[in-house]
Amino acid sequence: MKTILNLGCGNDPMENAVNHDLVAHSPWVDVGHDLEIVPWPWPDATFEQVIAQDLLEHLHLGFIGFFDECWRILRPGGTVHVRTPMWNSPNAVIDPTHVRCYHPESFHYLDPRTGWGQKYGFYTARKWEIEQLGIDLVNIHAVMRKVDHETSCA
Repeated sequence: MKTILNLGCGNDPMENAVNHDLVAHSPWVDVGHDLEIVPWPWPDATFEQVIAQDLLEHLHLGFIGFFDECWRILRPGGTVHVRTPMWNSPNAVIDPTHVRCYHPESFHYLDPRTGWGQKYGFYTARKWEIEQLGIDLVNIHAVMRKVDHETSCA
């Protein structure tokens, strides 16, 4: 059974992964599904890894909605790997299909160990730990690890 989900694979399928895109436009797209429609078509705790390169910025679902669905379909301790344009990158605004751009600290809102995560942890009960967070000239690269249990928003 494949334990990696490659969301929005486009023309870059991954070997040994379930390759997803909006529509099944090529033979390597295993699942065509609009990610704006939740729940996504995978059962709870199906994958060890979700790959989302150049995808998050296209979703009206939003940051929290995206991560909540990833949390649901990931196994305990699973990771989501995100690449998205920096808020101040020309790449963030050139593509007319981009809905939203992000700052590296946007990811802190999901991690209760950070200042933003402590202050605004009530945005979602599904928690993450930042495993890696970095930037290059134009992109944010984040690896987020699913915390194994939902916490109350008290």
